[in-house]
Parts: sequence; C-alpha cells; structure tokens
Amino acid sequence: MSNIFTKIHGTIERNHKNIQIRSSGSTPGAKLEKIRSGQSYLYQKNGMESEVFEITFHKKISGSMLNQALTVAVKRYPYMNTKLVELDGDFYIIQNEMALTARKTATLARLGHISCGYHLVDVTYSGKSVYVSWHHALCDGKGIKPFVETLIWYYCKLRYNSKASSDGIRLANSPLLKDETTEPNLGSYSFDESKQPVSVSRDAYAIPENIIEKHETDYRYDIQVSASAFMKACKAHHATPVILTSLLVSEGIATLYPDFDKPINANVAVDIRAALDLPNTFKNCVRSMPLPFEKEFLSMSLTERAEKQRALLNAQRDRDNLRRAANSSLGLFEKLDSLPDYKSKQGMMDFFNGMLINTYFISYLGQMVVNENAQYIDTVGFYNSGAAGLGVNILSCGNKFCFNFKQSFESDKYVKAFLAGLDKLGIAYKASEAIPFLTPNDSIIKRK
Repeated sequence: MSNIFTKIHGTIERNHKNIQIRSSGSTPGAKLEKIRSGQSYLYQKNGMESEVFEITFHKKISGSMLNQALTVAVKRYPYMNTKLVELDGDFYIIQNEMALTARKTATLARLGHISCGYHLVDVTYSGKSVYVSWHHALCDGKGIKPFVETLIWYYCKLRYNSKASSDGIRLANSPLLKDETTEPNLGSYSFDESKQPVSVSRDAYAIPENIIEKHETDYRYDIQVSASAFMKACKAHHATPVILTSLLVSEGIATLYPDFDKPINANVAVDIRAALDLPNTFKNCVRSMPLPFEKEFLSMSLTERAEKQRALLNAQRDRDNLRRAANSSLGLFEKLDSLPDYKSKQGMMDFFNGMLINTYFISYLGQMVVNENAQYIDTVGFYNSGAAGLGVNILSCGNKFCFNFKQSFESDKYVKAFLAGLDKLGIAYKASEAIPFLTPNDSIIKRK
C-alpha cells in the first residue's frame, strides 16, 4: 500500500514540476528554460560554492535603504528573482514567488536553500559591506555585474542623496537589452573552417599547493593600487591590465621556483559574448585561455613579454576560433541530454571534482560602472571558495584596481612575489593580511 502512495505522490510532484517549467522562466512570459551554459555547475558532488561580490563602503550599511534599493533594482532584472526546478536530472529556471530581501548577517546562505527563499542570488550585509552571492549556474561575473551596479546606484541615491550620473547603468524602468536572456548554447555557430584552430597546451607547471585535498577554510588577500598608476604601467609596456597582472604573478612564481620545468600558465577567463553575437546575454559565456610564461621570458624585457602575450591572447580570441570552440562544447550538453536522470548525469560530470588545471587562474571583470558614487566606496571584489590552488580576481572601481588573491592555502608567498613586481614598477599599494573565508555549497538538490 505504501508503494502506491509513493507512486501517487511522485506522479503529483512530477506533474507540478511540469506545470512550473511550462509556465515560467527567467522573465515574464518565458517558459521551458533549461539551464545549459551553467550545467556543469549543477552536478558537483557536494554542491557548487557561491560566487560573491563584496562591496565595502566608507560608512555603515543602512539595511532599510539597501532593501529599498534592492526592491527597485530587481525590477530591472527579473531573472535575478528566480529559482531552479529539477526534472529527470535537468534544471529549469522559473520565477520565484518570494521577493529578494537583504538580510543583516555575517554568514552567507546556501543558495537554493529555504533560508534564502530558494533564490540563486542572495543579498546580505554586515558592518560597512554588502555581499551579493550568486550561483554560477545562473550567470557568470559579467552577467551579475550590471545588477550590482544598479543596486549600488539606487543605494547611494537613498543613503547619500547622491546625484551621480546613471550613464552606463541600467535603471529600473529601462527595457531589457537585445538577447539579454538568450541562451548561448542552443545551437552551433558558423565559422571559417579554412582557418587553423589556435590551441595552447595546458600541460603546465604545477605549484605545490595545486592539489585536490579537503580543506575547511580558504584564504584571500586583498590588494588595492592606484588605477592611474597601474594603467600608466600598462601603457608603458604595451600591456592590458590582465596581461600585466599575469606577467607579474607568473614572474613571481618563476622567482620562487627557478627550476620550473614546464611553462607557468595563467589561465585567463575570457568573455566570448561578442564573438557569438550575444554581447548582452546574462548567461555564462566565458572560456579559459592559457598564457604560458616560458623559460625564454626570463631574458626578455617586460614590454617584450607583454607584446608576445598580447599577440597570443588575441589569436585565441579570434572570432572564428571562439565560435569553433563554442561548437565543441555542444557535444557535452547533447550527451547530458541523452542521460535519463540526475544520478547518471552527475556520474558523467564527476570528473570535474578531480580536475586540476595548472598553474593558476586569473579573471578580470573590467571597470565597475559607479560614476560619481566611487567616492562612497572603499573597495569592490569578487571571490569564491572551493577551488584548489591559486586564483587572482581583478576589478577596477573609481581610481582603484582591486585584486583578490584567493587561495586554498594560507601562505602569502605568491602575494609577496606579486607585490615585489609592483615595487619594481614603482606602483604603491595597500595589501591586507590573510583573510579566512568560506562561501557555502548550494542546496539546490537534496544530497545524501
């Protein structure tokens, strides 16, 4: 008899899920909106760690004004007020009937959990800082950044009676941009097949800390430098911010390990929206591209190194090369589609849990559009825990470049090596001590 009731309950639950995904999506009127670009982040054995934007102001946060700002800002971004429904191992995005609210707490919620209304985005605050947590299955850093900029603009308007310009900021009454909610991985892209693909080896030097091991705490170091000073150095050496940063970090690693027997790879997160003709999509649209620091670099000037790295990165970012690479990812999604349930799909994706990519990662989200509101902000950064080894995240805000060295270990040797590079360039900086942190795993699906 109990089996009959179990089957009836299962049928009712399945029908309810079908109704939800056939009548709702990331925006009003959308439906049957399956997560594809962020699929790989939904089958982690223990769940995916939150990504977090941290905005620290000069003054203590007003919770009431932050909530007012959030209520207005989310009107422009209905896809941030969503949750996921799982059916046969696939995940669909639907509207969340529970409103987003900002809570005063120093503890980050598990995304998808009842404690944050099952949301994929959560806003909390403590002291002078606002934390915007988001799930990588929903969007990448470029996808969440405009929402954060809008939230900052409305908050500063309320908190400081700011009259800052809204140029470049999406306000509550502005319409969605063309293809803002378009999924990039629904079909293949045309490209010039006569061009040879550009591939760079990922067989690279492994720092000792780049190992898979269980750890309860991650660490980060926050560094601030003058934007004008940093950009002056970039221009003097024909570099971009991400290339100059990668060269300083890689040179630091080469100094620490002079016997490195493989290239030191900076794996750069590159936004490929423009190449796919989807410049406005909020969904995941990033590829990792290696920039190797070879032994021969040791005999080159910084300018020569930068010019070589810039040419290599541009070759990898060629439109046809990126569209070819995007097509290669479709096979993974199609294979996942062919599997019948969550367990089998998670089994297929289990290799991500043990994947190591040497030597380190670097991500640059560009400049935060805050306009005159920069005067109210101390620092802005983004980070997540759970990754092995070393990663470097970069943001520009006002007249500051903010670097987050996020690590699975506490040692400051790589930070010190990077700071030594800034010293050589005559760039002053402000650097923190080690900051222990943890961004929690999601609770989107029940796990044993």
